[in-house]
Amino acid sequence: MKKKVGVIVILCFVISTIVMTYLNIDLEKAVLISIIFLITAFFTLFETGNMDAKTMAAVATMSALGGVLRVPFAAIPGLQPVTFICAVSGLTLGPVNGFMVGNMCAFISNFFLGHGPWTLWQMMGWGLCGAFFGIFQNKSDKIEGKPFILLLGIWGYIFGIILDQWYIVQAGIPITINTELIGIVASFPVDTVHAVGNVFFAALFGKNSIKALKRYTMKNKVEYMD
Repeated sequence: MKKKVGVIVILCFVISTIVMTYLNIDLEKAVLISIIFLITAFFTLFETGNMDAKTMAAVATMSALGGVLRVPFAAIPGLQPVTFICAVSGLTLGPVNGFMVGNMCAFISNFFLGHGPWTLWQMMGWGLCGAFFGIFQNKSDKIEGKPFILLLGIWGYIFGIILDQWYIVQAGIPITINTELIGIVASFPVDTVHAVGNVFFAALFGKNSIKALKRYTMKNKVEYMD
């Protein structure tokens, strides 16, 4: 089933890209449509996947936890535990569930912090973080500890670069190497706070959080027969 859904998603994306090109849709709208498509694709994979109630409860809990904990940290630009929660979720629950946690963390927290065109970009950024760490689900023992901390630090800057694209596209500025570099330099202080915060959360809570969620998922694992 998942393979069929994957093929359909890819075909739909190719078709939508051709249509947007043919209709000469401006860059801002084309990017937003692509982001919506990507998020919808993961939602579809989430809905069509085999999932027991307890795994769904874990996804909902981590999403709510990330969404709520982001709010009190909003006073310090860049510092928040959402990236850490997305990474732990992806590493223990898999890429699709990790993406869903990232999506919902941004969506929930912005009810308190304010929704806007940036919400989709935040949903995509944190969703991709969860999906990235989900790639290592079956090899989580190899990246726990220092590799996990290092990767989370790097993701502080990756997330910043993703959000930089929103500013560039929204302002209608041509996407060039110069504009990208200007965006990276301008957001560097906030991204550094983000990266340092990620390292702090990973070093302090990473090992125990991963262990607890892995134990939960293994204890409640359900085998499905085709």
